[in-house]
Amino acid sequence: MTFMKAVKSIAIAALALVMAAPAGAAEDSSRGIELLNSLGCKGCHRINGQGGTLGPSLDGVGKRLDEQRIRRQLLDPKSANPGSLMPSFGHLPEKDINTLVDYLGDLK
Repeated sequence: MTFMKAVKSIAIAALALVMAAPAGAAEDSSRGIELLNSLGCKGCHRINGQGGTLGPSLDGVGKRLDEQRIRRQLLDPKSANPGSLMPSFGHLPEKDINTLVDYLGDLK
């Protein structure tokens, strides 16, 4: 393989990786929204002007809480507020927890 062909192959591979990243991020965001809807989060929490008011709004939650705190809230909501009515989502697969943490952490 000539030097120019090698450079071209590397450039094409790098471009493919760069172009794939936003699609992955969009998929993760869609999955985060899907999880929020399927788990009934909007029954108690408002997001984008929709949902309940029993719990705090999720708009801007990524500004208020870091990812570690969001994860703890999902897995052990009574750790911050012993009187919390929020259920634990510890039964979810780790991948779903990670998706929720990433999605909520991006809400700034």
